[in-house]
Amino acid sequence: MDRLEQARTLDASIASGIVTVVVDDGKGGTSTIEASAADFEAAERGIALGRRFIPWHRIHRYEWDLPPKDFAEDQRVTARVRLVVDDGAGATEEHVIGADGFETGSFAVTMLVEDVVDAESGTISVRRIGFPWHRVQEYERIPAETAAEPAP
Repeated sequence: MDRLEQARTLDASIASGIVTVVVDDGKGGTSTIEASAADFEAAERGIALGRRFIPWHRIHRYEWDLPPKDFAEDQRVTARVRLVVDDGAGATEEHVIGADGFETGSFAVTMLVEDVVDAESGTISVRRIGFPWHRVQEYERIPAETAAEPAP
């Protein structure tokens, strides 16, 4: 399968999923909105969910499940990214992920999080999580050789 076919397959599987968006509810808390991924679009001023539009300043994060991928017990040391985001309640969340699962875009940063390993089927579930830039405190690229060093 060539790259174009892989991209189309991935796009089609994303479009059939559900996107979960965590937003400010206007009352000092948050609420969750779920919509079809086919209706999801990130744009310059916010997120469109079908005919509904939510501006970026209200978005905490958005996420959706991707198709499971084959689990490989590959123990290579790879570059990492440390991402620090504001959780919306005055605290921060820190995520350390593989650099190949981190992406910066015009409107948000996204990361791939590998969740649950299914040893029986040999797959691992993956979620894509996006944080609007106003929630990002910082990110740091950690080279592969540094990632391999033991913590002091």
